[in-house]
Amino acid sequence: MDKLLSPDFGVMALTVVNFLLLVWLLHKFAWKSLIGALENREQQIANDKAAAVKAREEAQSAKAELDAKLQQISDEAAKKMQEAVALGLAQKEQLLAQSQQQAQQLLEQAKAQIEAEKNKALDDVRKQVAATALLAAVKITGRQMDQTAAEKTVDEVLQEIKDAGSARA
Repeated sequence: MDKLLSPDFGVMALTVVNFLLLVWLLHKFAWKSLIGALENREQQIANDKAAAVKAREEAQSAKAELDAKLQQISDEAAKKMQEAVALGLAQKEQLLAQSQQQAQQLLEQAKAQIEAEKNKALDDVRKQVAATALLAAVKITGRQMDQTAAEKTVDEVLQEIKDAGSARA
């Protein structure tokens, strides 16, 4: 058992030679390809990282562009809404003005019609009063009076009544 714990210089020398031979063989045949593969992998990782950063920047740029377009669309929609409201108010005002104008025309027509009816009624009353006065004059005086003279007399009497009413006021 002591032999197992004591160093054997021959085995040590062979182990060192084997190790150096292994290092030389690895250096000669495998080391360059391993280092090249590691460098390629490192380069690929760096490229992927740069591509990811570039993709993120492009995505942020696209997002900013879309946000700007969305804001523009929102502004245009608000502007169109304001235009529609303004147009609606203008049409409302126009309809109100037309309605008021039509109401005014109807009122004026009604006043004109009432005035015409009043004048017609006054003419009818005047004619009836003249006819009645003529009949009364014929009965009182016993002589015949023509229609023109009777109407003239009635007009004079009505004028006197108007004048008397104006003098009192």
